[in-house]
Amino acid sequence: MLGAFMYFCIWLPLNIVRRVWWNWTIEGAENLPPRGQGMLIAVNHINWTDIHILGASLPLSHRPWWIAKIEMFLNPFVTWWLREMQVIPIKRGKRDTAALDESEEALRNGAVLIVFPEGHRSRTGGLLEGRGGTVRLAVRTHSPIVPVAVWGTEQGLKGAALRKPIHIKIGKPFFLTAPDGKIPWDRMNELTDVMMLHIAELLPPEYWGVYRQKMEQWQLTDTADTKAGA
Repeated sequence: MLGAFMYFCIWLPLNIVRRVWWNWTIEGAENLPPRGQGMLIAVNHINWTDIHILGASLPLSHRPWWIAKIEMFLNPFVTWWLREMQVIPIKRGKRDTAALDESEEALRNGAVLIVFPEGHRSRTGGLLEGRGGTVRLAVRTHSPIVPVAVWGTEQGLKGAALRKPIHIKIGKPFFLTAPDGKIPWDRMNELTDVMMLHIAELLPPEYWGVYRQKMEQWQLTDTADTKAGA
């Protein structure tokens, strides 16, 4: 209860500023699945302010859980605050089974879990190669993935204060499956690409990054399929 109040005290001022000053648009909120089921929100990552922008862009009904590097949990007060904000610590670069187990439990209990599948911020703004942890969570918990794109946050709070355009675009949810929940490494790469292309599809082409070639091929395939079905 305290955590929900603390979250509201951050969410409300950001939304007031968004409406009266910041040049901040949100598109596709109707694509969010209704609460009552767990879901993974997979987002590209450009700037540390993406966290605040994304959290304030979601309706209060979809108060999220997060995953953050364990180095942020060294101070007792910060650890308490992060836990109240529903943040799960993870050891980056390692197979952290404790973090995966906690994330799975949260999803099975109906959590809205935000993940940045690139693993860290992109210095160029373009998409980086995705990692398979999100795919594994989606398959094991049978949770939908909601792709979300954010752009325009390159200059952080300074850019927002100067009314630089900030965009949040929420795509339609999709499911990834694998027999018995087991994913061979080659299939993992394939499913990770599918997830990242769903994010790329929401972004302007200049943000496609390492997925530019695959995105262009994907668009050509979609166009060919559309023509064949016409």
